[in-house]
Amino acid sequence: MNAIILHGKVTKAAKMSLIYIEKKPVLVAVFTVADIGLPYQRSDPLFIQVNYRKEAASLIFGYLVENKEVLVHGILRQKFVRDEASGTKQIRYFILADMVELLPQFPKTEKKGASEKEDEE
Repeated sequence: MNAIILHGKVTKAAKMSLIYIEKKPVLVAVFTVADIGLPYQRSDPLFIQVNYRKEAASLIFGYLVENKEVLVHGILRQKFVRDEASGTKQIRYFILADMVELLPQFPKTEKKGASEKEDEE
């Protein structure tokens, strides 16, 4: 079994989809997360689609907005998609999420310099 943990930012607001699994309707929150790579290494961002089909998907749907920082736990899956222009099959990878954690956004504060600290005393 594979497991994946992804820390990144939501690139577009999530969309809710209705799919049928074993003839039962299931709500799925579908969104894309941008992984910008290691903080000390320049790299191109990696955009990964996340499918979250737990019951909590409808509860956090409104919070999955652009630039929201998330932590995703899940498994890596693939699906075959037919390209309509050429008719060939393409493989698309996505994360089937078990847990989506919304991370807090802290306001950026400026650090006071040594001279400013002395002025306050």
